[in-house]
Amino acid sequence: MSFAELLEQAGGMGRFQIVYAALLAFPVLMMASHNLLQNFTAATPEHHCLVHHDADHENQSLTYEDLIKVSIPTDEKQQREECLRFVNLQWWLLSPNATTTVNRTEMETELCSDGWMYNQSIFPSTIVTEWNLVCASRTLKQMAQSLYMAGILLGGIVFGGLSDRFGRRSIIIWGYLQMAVMGSATAFSPNFSFYCAFRFLTGMAFSGIVLNGVSLSVEWTPTNMRAIMGTLYGYVYTIGQFILAGVAYLIRDWRWLQLTVSLPYFISFFYSWWFAESARWLVMVGKQDQAVKELKRVARMNGKKEAGDKLNVEILRSKMKEEIATAKSNYAVTDLVRTPTMRRISLCLSFVWFSTTFAYYGLVMDLQAFGVSIYVVQMIFGAVDFPAKTISVLTISFIGRRSTQAASLILAGVAILANIFIPQDMEILRTAFAVFGKGCLAASFNCVYLYTGELYPTVLRQTGMGFSNTMARLGGMIAPVAKMTGEYVPFLPLVIYGVAAIVSGIAAAFLPETLNVPLRESIEQVEIQSRLQKDEKKQTKALLSSTKPETEKVATATMSFADILDNLGGMGHFQRLSVAFLAIPLLMLASHNLLQNFTAGVPEHHCQIRITANHVHYTNTTKELGADSLIRIAIPVNGKGQPEKCRQFVTTQWWLLDANATAVNDTTVDTEPCSDGWTYDRSMFTSTIISEWDLVCDSRTLRQMAQSIYMAGVLIGSVLFGSLSDRFGRKALIVWCYLQMGVSGACTAFVPNFTAYCVLRFLSGMAISGISLNSVSLCMEWIPTKYRAIVGTINGYCYTTGQFILAGVAYVIPSWRWLQLTVSLPFFVFFLYSWLFVESARWLAISGQHKQAVAGLKRAAKINGRKKEGDELSVEVLKFNLQKELCSTKTSHSMADLVRTPGIRKISCGVSLVWFATSFAYYGLAMDLQNFGFNIYITQLIFGVVDIPAKFISVMTISFVGRRFSQALSLILAGLCILANIFVPQDLSNLRMTFAVIGKGSLAASFNCAYIFSGELFPTVIRQSGMGLGGTMARVGSMIAPLVKMTGEFFPPLPLIIYGGAPIISGIATCFLPETRNVPLPETVEQVELRSRPNLEDELQMKVLLPSTKPDPAKNSS
Repeated sequence: MSFAELLEQAGGMGRFQIVYAALLAFPVLMMASHNLLQNFTAATPEHHCLVHHDADHENQSLTYEDLIKVSIPTDEKQQREECLRFVNLQWWLLSPNATTTVNRTEMETELCSDGWMYNQSIFPSTIVTEWNLVCASRTLKQMAQSLYMAGILLGGIVFGGLSDRFGRRSIIIWGYLQMAVMGSATAFSPNFSFYCAFRFLTGMAFSGIVLNGVSLSVEWTPTNMRAIMGTLYGYVYTIGQFILAGVAYLIRDWRWLQLTVSLPYFISFFYSWWFAESARWLVMVGKQDQAVKELKRVARMNGKKEAGDKLNVEILRSKMKEEIATAKSNYAVTDLVRTPTMRRISLCLSFVWFSTTFAYYGLVMDLQAFGVSIYVVQMIFGAVDFPAKTISVLTISFIGRRSTQAASLILAGVAILANIFIPQDMEILRTAFAVFGKGCLAASFNCVYLYTGELYPTVLRQTGMGFSNTMARLGGMIAPVAKMTGEYVPFLPLVIYGVAAIVSGIAAAFLPETLNVPLRESIEQVEIQSRLQKDEKKQTKALLSSTKPETEKVATATMSFADILDNLGGMGHFQRLSVAFLAIPLLMLASHNLLQNFTAGVPEHHCQIRITANHVHYTNTTKELGADSLIRIAIPVNGKGQPEKCRQFVTTQWWLLDANATAVNDTTVDTEPCSDGWTYDRSMFTSTIISEWDLVCDSRTLRQMAQSIYMAGVLIGSVLFGSLSDRFGRKALIVWCYLQMGVSGACTAFVPNFTAYCVLRFLSGMAISGISLNSVSLCMEWIPTKYRAIVGTINGYCYTTGQFILAGVAYVIPSWRWLQLTVSLPFFVFFLYSWLFVESARWLAISGQHKQAVAGLKRAAKINGRKKEGDELSVEVLKFNLQKELCSTKTSHSMADLVRTPGIRKISCGVSLVWFATSFAYYGLAMDLQNFGFNIYITQLIFGVVDIPAKFISVMTISFVGRRFSQALSLILAGLCILANIFVPQDLSNLRMTFAVIGKGSLAASFNCAYIFSGELFPTVIRQSGMGLGGTMARVGSMIAPLVKMTGEFFPPLPLIIYGGAPIISGIATCFLPETRNVPLPETVEQVELRSRPNLEDELQMKVLLPSTKPDPAKNSS
């Protein structure tokens, strides 16, 4: 009998469950009031600079509108500027004949220095008006909401783990108290810093209430009623949105509004002491006595006292002996990814929660953008939840959780993306699509709360809910930040919100269905009930301790190295630690590969101005001239009206200062190249190698040459360290490369000239190759087959995270020398701990160093808690199990082995094309960020953000479809996106940026797949040589990429044609490579050839090229 049957005996959905559900639902009414509160407490009213009145003017009887007219300039849309005012009052604008546009741009303006005036007709008091969070401080409003979401994120982590350890009841009681106290304290905040701190703590309490409320409801509700209860809670949250709109309309002062929505939680705190602890949780943590008491209490309230009196600890244990037997005493977050089904559930749910919250708050936290009354929009956004949640509960109950979750997210994403193509003036249609999308996201929330509680077992339910909540709040934090990107590319936020929802909808399709399935109590139940293949079931039995004696596990037949690795712990502590320590340096690889976007950023510049006294009238006025006037008389303009960067007037053109002068005859004036140096705009880049060594004009190609020299170092490093690693081992080479990277990178920050800079960057490039190649090989050769795709993707995400780090560090440190030093010093830390690495046992065994291989395997077994199995391993056992690989391997291998046999030859050619085209197109896009016309730091962030969905999609297709398909698709899609930009006009910069971002994401996915695919295609004996060949071709591509960029000076579309054609060709070539999904790593060249499908001629060639170890009678007789 399961717990669900015990619950039915105690009354099912009786009086206790109904009262419990009602008491848990009451606080949910106010949840929307806190989540969406800043739409009202942080609303931004219309505002303009505080105007000052000039008492010297005769006209003192001015109306308010006249005073605004002479004080505040207007923008291009004839709207009042919010952040500027005239330096001097423009009285002439009061004249009936005055125009609003003539010479307006020539009037001097200044920033608001005396404060702002706010329109308080709608919002008498908000945090924006109280602390002037406008103009330069306007981003603080979004920061406050992000901090609130950060509190929810941290609360999910903290309260999720604490709830599984100390129970649901105690944590939810604390959550009510914290919410009441912190929410009320927020209303009395003396300044913005205190406001943010209190909101952060309120967010933490919010997580504790939500997580434990959902778990208590799910764990006390019968299976057939869970969907209905989940939907009722969704409706309660929806009603809370109506309450918020009404309360906010009645209470316009933000402090009183904040206090009003916080005080009810004191009531919830007082009655929550009546709550019963979850009996499911009590059973699973060994508190059976207390569980029996709670069940008897429930039975008594439900009118089933007789059934409750029959229940005792012995009966409870006998009915739930299977769940109790399989339950561990303690569980950690790592249990969410320890077994295959739990790992799949956790990964997919994290994306579902992230995208749902990300897109949801992207829509609902910007109600003022719809141009309709904020109270009306709030009511509409609340009203749409009713039909949406009604439809969702029907589909959840009769079709299934998985279909509902996937459909709601995909529909939401499509609705959001549709608004990109609707003109701004069609406000009703845009609002309709936004409302539809918001309804779909509300349905997604309705489903995901129920779905998550059903997918995770009781022993990990709160930890899983906490993990999911963490991802949700991460999405809530990033949503306001994504909104800021609209200042640079207006439609970019919609692209990000829409794509995220669609990608997570696809991820939801990989989750198991839970319709009419009882709640699982243990991890083992989750694994047994999943739809896994036979090999995944065997993995589950190995990971979840088997009841069979160890002697039965010993096979009489020989084992492969993968079998030995699984016997010694599989993906144990040793492997996880190795992956973590190898992944940390990858964070800094992006900082070096893409560093020249910032250290070699090209600031705006023009010739150093030289004044010649050739006009008597102006000889004594140069000191009075402004910068713009000096540039006008000294620097000619180009066809676009911009100052020339590389030429100056031979003599100063004083006549251009005359008010009636025109630039018509500028082309007839004598000019010359810059002879006295250049002046640089240091507002963005205070110091770069460009400004320090004047790498502009005739020397501008030296910038590209420096990057090509760095890539040449990466190329040489691939050739050199690839072969050396196959000869001397992975560990020795990676230790050396960490040191070389630290020394050469740090020394680059102190170079005296450009030549020394290039030499040290060359050495840094060599070290980068050694680190990349050996990190991949060490991961690949210590990781079981089924985990390779996941580990490869983790490494890819580390590189992606490194792009964010680079953007942030470069923004904070604008001086190129300090930036270079900052990204290089961490490699000294990596060098110190790399001595703890364990050499690849695969390589040691294949290269004949069997004692060291056994020692490394025993060390791994000890760390994995498999010391007994490790002690049973010996040199003889290792040789016996690997006799086939050892017999067929040569004592030494060379680069010639990469093309000596037909199967390896085909692999080498295919991999070379893949690596060349991926790197070639990738660096063609990623190393020219300034060409996109947007802020370089924002572009770097966007190029990093797109890697997250791209690599997620790639790991899903790699794991469930195949390596070959993923590699070919990503390359062909990247090529098509690059070629598409040939036909997009230059003035459509937003569309060009979109295609470039999709192309870059596809290339990131290609990189993610190529590292895994290449490592699996080449055998252990020449894996590093093969990876070195791939790395070499990649660096050839990255070297040529900057040179191809120069061809655009002769034929503008030519670089895009070349960048786009190369990936398409290599994508087609990928189709001829063998598939490696779920295939063990090959150890020898012979194994690769046997797996291929050669014809008779190839078989004969193999017999010649791979001579048999047996004696040849024919030769002996001759």
